[in-house]
Amino acid sequence: EVFHGKDEAYELFWPEQVDFVRVAARFNATIVPLSAVGAADSANILIDSPDMLNLPFGLGERALNATQNSVSARFNQDNTDELFVPPLVVPKLTPARHYFVFGKPFDTSTVNHADKDACADLYRGVKEELRRGLDDIIVAREKDPFKDFAQRTAIEQILGKQAPTFPIEELNK
Repeated sequence: EVFHGKDEAYELFWPEQVDFVRVAARFNATIVPLSAVGAADSANILIDSPDMLNLPFGLGERALNATQNSVSARFNQDNTDELFVPPLVVPKLTPARHYFVFGKPFDTSTVNHADKDACADLYRGVKEELRRGLDDIIVAREKDPFKDFAQRTAIEQILGKQAPTFPIEELNK
């Protein structure tokens, strides 16, 4: 989701493999989804990742070579669908406020890491919880009285502390 393209902010691009859930289950780890909104609203994408590869004067080839030398965190390192070339971005004049919400934790201690169906079910649950968190924040931030950068900065300077955000009750509606 970090290297999303234009008009793809807050979309989930999860692979079909459920490997991270299988690893978590293998070690009885708890999975805690973290939804974050704000970063994509703080920058303008000038050139999307795939378009970076088409840059002239060898720049596109250089970007591709840098990507091919990166080690993938996923088990299937031969996956050519995953492109880890950052887009060309410029920051906006005023940064957006960032919002974070932790989702429901998922206990994996009762999941057999070898049971691919059980891992797939848990994977879907984690993905749905993350999506719900993103959707909740996107809606709730509209009720933030200080989401505007100038207004928030002014009130923080006057009060000497961070400006409040939307009421917590706005989440999980």
